[in-house]
Amino acid sequence: MNKSILTVFGLLLLHGVTTADDDIPLLRPEERRAVEAQTEEFQRSIAPVLKEAANSAVRVWSGKRRLAYGTVIGDGKKILTKWSEVAGAGPDLVVEGAGGEAMPAVIAGVYEDNDLAILETNGTALTPVRWSKVVPPLGTFLAAPQPNGRLAAFGVVSVPERNLRETDSAFLGVIGSMDFDGPGVRIESIAPDSGAAAAGLRPGQIILKVGDRAISGLLELRNSLVGRAPGSRVNVRVKTGADENDVEVLLGNRPDLPSYPGDRLSTMERMGGPISKVRDSFTSAIQSDMRPRPEQIGGPVVDLKGRVIGITLARSDRTRSFIMPAAAVEKLLLTAPRDPALAKVRQEDEMAALPVRRAAMPNRVPDGGGAERLRQHLSEMQRLMEFMREEMENLEPER
Repeated sequence: MNKSILTVFGLLLLHGVTTADDDIPLLRPEERRAVEAQTEEFQRSIAPVLKEAANSAVRVWSGKRRLAYGTVIGDGKKILTKWSEVAGAGPDLVVEGAGGEAMPAVIAGVYEDNDLAILETNGTALTPVRWSKVVPPLGTFLAAPQPNGRLAAFGVVSVPERNLRETDSAFLGVIGSMDFDGPGVRIESIAPDSGAAAAGLRPGQIILKVGDRAISGLLELRNSLVGRAPGSRVNVRVKTGADENDVEVLLGNRPDLPSYPGDRLSTMERMGGPISKVRDSFTSAIQSDMRPRPEQIGGPVVDLKGRVIGITLARSDRTRSFIMPAAAVEKLLLTAPRDPALAKVRQEDEMAALPVRRAAMPNRVPDGGGAERLRQHLSEMQRLMEFMREEMENLEPER
């Protein structure tokens, strides 16, 4: 990439510009004209990178309402797109390819775990996507094309591929005390039938280390399990009174607990504009800071060599979007999708579900329910802490 392109790219990153019609606040008229001119220059510069992938991108419409983007697969008459955005579409569902032709489509199958659907058309075959086996490393620049060849969104890989589904995460089975000030984590309670219970850990003991990692608090305890798989074993250094000893614990799967998020977290997630209805718990996702709109999710994503490294899965919040890697997409497409008549949409739109969840919450915690409730609140506090930490890191000036 030459110097002029890098200059424009830097300016666009500075102003958070993704498309020419974005509203950029706090700019004088001459500054706005300069940014708009450079946006167009950048669009022209990156067009060759986007060209091939754009031919395999489509818009999905229901009447006059654009629902999502899609990626052409298979024989050119199948489209992979965002399930939660097209699930409510009526019989007027159509796809619009790069040439602008609108073709009727039907939902042929659903992959619920990753919120993806396959559409089928009986019109002219479109250009199937050509997947790349390249795994983009941290910091790789990525771009998502519109079907017309212009740029929809761009950003960088901020977190490499990982599994976002909580129930696939390793679970120790320990609920830590929130008011303990000393080194380590004091055990408040033990989850029944967990690895910690089977290993004989007890309330009142203090966890000092997990594996070789010293534990300084609750968040550190949670982070100590990142990268560990359910079914593996880990040594836990515990302190009982004045004595310390190592205990081997068989890690289980994190339980699928109900979530009761507060208004503050939901509001913070929406600070950067509209976000996807389903935006988490994907089995394989690359995290990026690109900013596609919810109706631009489902299309291909390329690196700066034009290689299709995956598809957009969700806009999560102001600083996070998720991409399913090409290898994971290809593996998924080898499995049979679910009948759309039997498929359900995950309820992850917290603002819409919040009144229902609040009504379902008991006014008082029943006897014996304190540990589960504490686990729920701890999980939400950790999500909020992680969100705030990422926000602070994004605000840190580069050195």
